[in-house]
Amino acid sequence: MSGRGWIVARTKPGREAWAAENVARQGYTYYFPRILAQRKRLARAEPLFHCYLFVQTSGAWKFLLSTFGVSGVVIFGETPSYLPQTEIDKFRALEVDGLVQLPKIDLSTQRFKPGQEVRVRGGVFSGFAGVYQGQDAREREKVLIDFLGRKTLVLLAPDIVEAAA
Repeated sequence: MSGRGWIVARTKPGREAWAAENVARQGYTYYFPRILAQRKRLARAEPLFHCYLFVQTSGAWKFLLSTFGVSGVVIFGETPSYLPQTEIDKFRALEVDGLVQLPKIDLSTQRFKPGQEVRVRGGVFSGFAGVYQGQDAREREKVLIDFLGRKTLVLLAPDIVEAAA
């Protein structure tokens, strides 16, 4: 993507806010989406994407490599990865009081309950048995299977997962 866009910058762990502050000091616009996370009895704002920050530029990006708090830029080949404005707008549309409100997953629509034994009846893992872990945001089934001697979480199409007999 050429021209104006949002560069995906990697930050140092736990230093997203500091990196954002230093980007702003240099006169650039950033987007740092946060969510309200419940930790024990304390609710606090946390990054939606840990170790990432989006920086709006009109082409210049190498200044990010020397910005405090930034550890690098996501690059494909020799070109930085740009996020289209429409994607940033989608996150902003989900914000309430500056925090992204992710849609709740309705557990009553799931065919299986977390922890239930399931079997894969198609695809690469056909015949494998596993433990159902839920669905991801794209409604793929998350199944924990024993693969090559270790537990592995795989994402599967809903139509190839069935309850174990």
